[in-house]
Amino acid sequence: MNILVLTFGGPHTASTRYRILQYQEVLAAAGISCDFVPAKGFRDFAALSRYDAVLLQKTLLSCRVVRKLRLGTKRLLYDADDLAWLSPGKRHGLFTRIRVEWRLKRIAAAADLCMAANAVIAADLAARGATVTLLPMALDGRVWQDPVKDAGLVVGWSGAPHNLVFLRQILPQLREVQRRFPEVQWLVHCGVDPGFTDFNYSHEPFQPGREHEVVRRFHVGLLPLPDDPFVRGKSPIKALQYFASRVAVAGSPVGATGEIIRDEENALCVNGGDQWVTALERLLTDAALRQRLAAAGRRSFEERNDLPQVAGSLILALRGPVQPDSGNGPATR
Repeated sequence: MNILVLTFGGPHTASTRYRILQYQEVLAAAGISCDFVPAKGFRDFAALSRYDAVLLQKTLLSCRVVRKLRLGTKRLLYDADDLAWLSPGKRHGLFTRIRVEWRLKRIAAAADLCMAANAVIAADLAARGATVTLLPMALDGRVWQDPVKDAGLVVGWSGAPHNLVFLRQILPQLREVQRRFPEVQWLVHCGVDPGFTDFNYSHEPFQPGREHEVVRRFHVGLLPLPDDPFVRGKSPIKALQYFASRVAVAGSPVGATGEIIRDEENALCVNGGDQWVTALERLLTDAALRQRLAAAGRRSFEERNDLPQVAGSLILALRGPVQPDSGNGPATR
């Protein structure tokens, strides 16, 4: 089976790497070969006949291009790991909203199947008439392992530069925790140094493919999120990285993240303000709590988000057809 994948970004773009590129070996073993071409600017419609299916990753192509994809391919799939049709932090202008909504509805109508990384995205696509199946985010548990951690406690945050604003919002609470626990190390893993003042921390620069080497040094992982429409649909890959690495999580149970982190079961859920101080104080003073949450997080990861399990669902979706149901699988049009 030959698949044309119209990608959202390059090999170091998180959504492209985690949604499709990391599955190449498994797909090849199942007899599925993939060609990867950037979605933006794709115009080689004559080549579509060489493929058994086209997978459009996240990009909202024009209605004209989507129509040509639909006419030229046997099977058209769309994959989304966030609400790409919303603008982070603010609403689109009126005309942009109209254009984006028109494109999204056209994709929903044209695709044989839309793959959504979480229930928030699935509901949004289904509301526009799409046939949807849940395909959770995944990591390779063989890579994201849980080695013995150093004795000195490390509280860490890992994320992209544009998400540093989430960490900045809780900086006053982090300063208070640091005042109470001056011996604790704080580590920020990011493509840029945030330049925090009046807060002692170490910065670990992002290097593609080495995230697991940094995250597994954490004892406690921070996952602060604001509650807004775009963030509710974000797929919490960082939560999975923490879970897979047996890192105890303190996080905001917002939207899709709330599907994964469960208060007192596999994480401490924090709704803002001084709750961050309380949660971190508990995690830093109670080793048994840290270990219990870390072990539960790893179990949660293995049950739902380990790559071999999700790969099986991806293979079924690519081969199709998928029959909708009303449970945790595909949603109906």
